[in-house]
Amino acid sequence: MTIDLLGQLAALIDGLPDDGQPKYLAIARALSRGIRSGELMPGTRLPPHRRLAEHIGVSVQTVSRAYAQAEKMGLVQARVGSGTWINALDDNRESAYLRAGEPRSEQALIDLSIAHPVCPPAHHQRFRDSLRELADTAHPDVFAACRPIAGLPHQRELASWWLNERLGMPGEPDDRILTNGGAHGIMLAISSVVQHGDLVLTEALTDHGLIALSRTLGFQLRGVAIDGQGMVPEALDAACRRFKPRAVCLTSSQLNPTGATQGEARRDDIAAILERHGVWLIEDDVHALLEPQPLAPVSARIPTQGFHVTSLTKATMPGLRAGYLTVPRSQLHHTLPRLRATSWMATPLCFEVANAWLEDGSVDQMAAHQRDLLAERQRLAARLLAEHGRASRPTSLHVWLSLPGSWRAEELQQLAEQEGVAITTATPFMVEQTPAPRRVRLSLGAEPDIERLEEGLRRLAQLLDDAPPPMMQIVY
Repeated sequence: MTIDLLGQLAALIDGLPDDGQPKYLAIARALSRGIRSGELMPGTRLPPHRRLAEHIGVSVQTVSRAYAQAEKMGLVQARVGSGTWINALDDNRESAYLRAGEPRSEQALIDLSIAHPVCPPAHHQRFRDSLRELADTAHPDVFAACRPIAGLPHQRELASWWLNERLGMPGEPDDRILTNGGAHGIMLAISSVVQHGDLVLTEALTDHGLIALSRTLGFQLRGVAIDGQGMVPEALDAACRRFKPRAVCLTSSQLNPTGATQGEARRDDIAAILERHGVWLIEDDVHALLEPQPLAPVSARIPTQGFHVTSLTKATMPGLRAGYLTVPRSQLHHTLPRLRATSWMATPLCFEVANAWLEDGSVDQMAAHQRDLLAERQRLAARLLAEHGRASRPTSLHVWLSLPGSWRAEELQQLAEQEGVAITTATPFMVEQTPAPRRVRLSLGAEPDIERLEEGLRRLAQLLDDAPPPMMQIVY
């Protein structure tokens, strides 16, 4: 650990105003300020508790409480036997996407960091045309509805038919709730059956939105071992017996970040285990339309204890926040009040667009186009990164790239950014406090121009062909 980092931390702590708050909170706030300002970089290991305590003149217990508070805030992660490390903050990783409204320039980062579908001009035009048509043809309730309801009846009826026919998710219109995107559906499902402090199982690497939700709702999240098909049945069975979880959150198709997708036999095994243990299932199926052949959801096998969440976002337009939540009939009286409390009702206009597209076949056409575009980009990535280990699906948004030699993910991320390319490490997706995999996630959809994507992949390949420069090696 360099003296410079100790000095940085001391300066950040000294720079805070003395407002009478406990010292451990002041240290945590200083860490937050340093991380968000970029003075403290993701992937940096913080000083041992005793060493920082001696340097700034506080007790070891104060530093321990400060680190624990910072971990609760999502700023750092304590890894057994490895120390405390600064996280890659979600807002840092998504900053390029959040600035999407700003004009692009030649100097703009090539974005391989955000989970984003390809948005070709044809999709934009279809959206504009639909809005023009709906101005004259939309159902009157789209503009006048104000009651907190699960969705307008005609929208729920068509959605229910489509979920049955296209995704194989059984249910009646009364079992379906329209949500403002998949993330909203996940939150409603979890909060319906999970209380503060309950234990929830998920994949050892999972979507960072679920990790953030566990902090928001206050439930415990524990990871289960994964392989090339996602959650390992034997590991799930053992975790259910040992921990008695309240629920399991599962991504059955194209797990973020690895792309792992469960085959039919794996889905049968997982459903049987959950049914045997009587554990609630919350299934995140937002990537279902990116798979060429429909795969029946796990929750379709255990409909009385499975919540199924999907959306149109990843296959059509990211701005079309049309999410669909199928709820076990016994839990509707818990879920509907939470819908009312969080958004009153899903935005009817979005679902009127979705309805038009479901009815005329546009959703399937756009999903097929999206799969073709992603397949082209996956082939490009396979060619340019042929010398490096990769995991991906032929029509997935992501490539899960392993690192050669002595490369560390945080080093590659920093150097890639210096070369004008934004990528994501495994850190935001880690559930357990263990050493991070030596991998990075490359997202292939955010750049609409495939030539910019190709240039970004070339720059990354050139970096990987070299050893990390000595100045990137962290001294402890």
